[in-house]
Amino acid sequence: MQYQRPPEAIADLVNLKPDPLMLFGPNPDYIIIADRPMYPSIEELREPKVKLAGRQINPDSFTPYGTRGFHNPRLHQFSTGKDHYFNGLPENGSFRYFTWSPDGNRIAFCLVTDHGLQLWTADRESLECYAVGGNDINNSLGGAPYDFIGNDRFLIKRRIAGARKPEMSESATGPNVQDSSGKEGANRTYTNLLENDYDVALFRYYATGQLYLHRLDTGEEREWAEPGIIAGLGDSPNGKYFVITYVVEPFSFNVPYDKFADRVLLLDQAGFPIRELASRPTVEHLPPAFGAVITEPRRFNWRSDHPAQLYWTEAIDGGDPRMDVEYREQLYYLEAPFTGEPQKSIRLPMRFGALRWGRSDLAIVVDWEWATRRQVTRRWYPDDPSREPEILFDHNWEDNYNDPGGVVTVSSPSDHSLLLTRDDGQTLVMVGNGHSPDGPQPFVDGFNLITHEKTRLWESTPPYFERPLFFLDQDPEYFLLAREQSDERPNFFLHHLVTGEEMRVTSFPHPYPQLQHTNFELVTYERADGVQLSGELHTPEGFQAGTDAPLPILMWAYPQEYKDADKAGQVTTSKHQFRRISPLSPLPFLAVGYAVFDDFAMPIVGEGDEEPNETFIEQVRMNAEAAVQKLVDMGIADPDRIFVGGHSYGAFMTAHLLAHTDLFAGGIARSGAFNRTLTPFGFQAEERTFWQVPDTYVRLSPFVHADKIDSPLLLIHGEDDSNSGTYPVQSKRMFTALDNLGKTARLCLLPYEDHGYAAEESILHMLWEMHRWMERYGRPDSERRGHGRQGERQTVSLSE
Repeated sequence: MQYQRPPEAIADLVNLKPDPLMLFGPNPDYIIIADRPMYPSIEELREPKVKLAGRQINPDSFTPYGTRGFHNPRLHQFSTGKDHYFNGLPENGSFRYFTWSPDGNRIAFCLVTDHGLQLWTADRESLECYAVGGNDINNSLGGAPYDFIGNDRFLIKRRIAGARKPEMSESATGPNVQDSSGKEGANRTYTNLLENDYDVALFRYYATGQLYLHRLDTGEEREWAEPGIIAGLGDSPNGKYFVITYVVEPFSFNVPYDKFADRVLLLDQAGFPIRELASRPTVEHLPPAFGAVITEPRRFNWRSDHPAQLYWTEAIDGGDPRMDVEYREQLYYLEAPFTGEPQKSIRLPMRFGALRWGRSDLAIVVDWEWATRRQVTRRWYPDDPSREPEILFDHNWEDNYNDPGGVVTVSSPSDHSLLLTRDDGQTLVMVGNGHSPDGPQPFVDGFNLITHEKTRLWESTPPYFERPLFFLDQDPEYFLLAREQSDERPNFFLHHLVTGEEMRVTSFPHPYPQLQHTNFELVTYERADGVQLSGELHTPEGFQAGTDAPLPILMWAYPQEYKDADKAGQVTTSKHQFRRISPLSPLPFLAVGYAVFDDFAMPIVGEGDEEPNETFIEQVRMNAEAAVQKLVDMGIADPDRIFVGGHSYGAFMTAHLLAHTDLFAGGIARSGAFNRTLTPFGFQAEERTFWQVPDTYVRLSPFVHADKIDSPLLLIHGEDDSNSGTYPVQSKRMFTALDNLGKTARLCLLPYEDHGYAAEESILHMLWEMHRWMERYGRPDSERRGHGRQGERQTVSLSE
């Protein structure tokens, strides 16, 4: 089958120019702007790739598969309102990994070529650009392949000069063998893993790099540190010490590379090792529980307010959250010259989460616990580790209405994050979403560290929905504000926290004026057991419920687990928010007369000792029944033309709803998992294994209930889906079951596509499939159900 296009009213929404990249720097007068690329073509997705250790690597360029750059980079100056273009850049070049130097006087970025990345740098004042070496950068593992060291030097990760690609033996030299150590573990169903010795050799070849120290003033470049598979690098605030992480052999065939064995070393300024900080084994056998961690040192963290003091944490509960202990984590530290033994700092009763630095008597540490959904924010005193940390906030992260928000940080001159405070350091600045039954109303608060009182410094003002994005490093009285309303896309402003003075940054027009006047309503309702629910209702322009005939409607959702029924019903959407129409969302169908009930609540509640999944089927049914009844009662939905759909876990939900309700004319399930025995070590928020609760895994598999599905089901899946648990075979086997059971189904496999679809041709065809499906099985004169062997049962493989 050839690629198809949906009606032009839908296709027009795919070809819209995306928002540009915007990168603020240390100098608040300047911002880097670059045009974001449009959707790639199928031809671009056909670029070569090798699948190794959980990564997909372009073997020609030593970059992650699918690496694409931004275009037309320029420097916008607020004081003049002008865009300044760089001199000397390659015409029609593609660039990514933009970075400011710590002093804001220089910009760096990488030119993307077919044969690799090339580092370029530009002077902010002169706008002159030049390349720093050739296109031999090794970026196979992703992330920015260089770092500013101060303002005048780079550390650049390059390929190993003279390395030869290993060749595959034409005949096997022996069997592939794996051993089990007898240790308990619970690994998810990872994809693209190493499978044999040739894969091991290839991964070593593509992932191994050599760091080079490049001086901008002289152009001198020399090797720095030992070559290896570098998984992390971080410099001390004084720039004299570095923590580097090397992935080491033997490599695992069971987990991706970020769980491979590694060594963590402390290096001096010249790149020579001072001491080994940790030697950690492959992470294959953690206890089977959320919150399980290794017992070796982890989460190395430079103290931002100190020249060279290094912190890390170690689990003291065996890494097992099921253990009943008083404390789970012990923090340690070392400081220059790093010759003594590690010193103990504070202990934490729950699992370590985050650490933010302020000054000698102020740091913020967060710890958490999965079983209770509890998160605690503590203030502690780095220079007095004997002093017990103070609890500032003790919060259930499912409770959006009482979320205190998070602390604000800004970058120091050494480019390390520091807490933003006011009132001579007595007040923390915090930002939050401000959720309430009326929807979110984002805020900026001041939190007094002495009295623990909160003061509202700023909040979003209806009819706008406004969000503080970040505070400027060199003038933290200003923050970047995103402002939108229901019919106005987000634009950005610099807002002064005290005076309210503003400077407009962008003036983006409405991206799809043809849909500017569609109707939006945040609908609230209640399911049979009293849980409060809500959803986002969109109807075409001019539609009036009760006057006009009910519409065909597409309902779209994604299940979410909760431990508390009251918190499951909390409203997290504002009626003032702009609804961006992503082609991967259900909203494009507004353009052809459909109503859309998007993100309608699908909570799965398991209170107390009960796990949510024990009543998953009953609860998704209750959620759907309540939503459908509400839409019908409002005069919105034609009961004979209601479709349900979802992506990933939403596809799993869709199949269950068709099997266990009689509510829908059809379903659309994209990139889902339908046989839970193929994800035996847990999925989503399910931490129990198949062998612990086999009946639950079987009952929760839509594949087992395929014989109960009577409404037409459209299955769409990317042929190269690398997401854990959603192998393409999931949709293939589900379709085979439906086909042989005489059900109405269609399977569309999208070539070269991953879990989310990227190519323009794929997205247009996906929308064509969805529109065709709803038009065919939602016609008023069509027979809603019971198509049996007279219905469509077809597998579609696409070609160009």
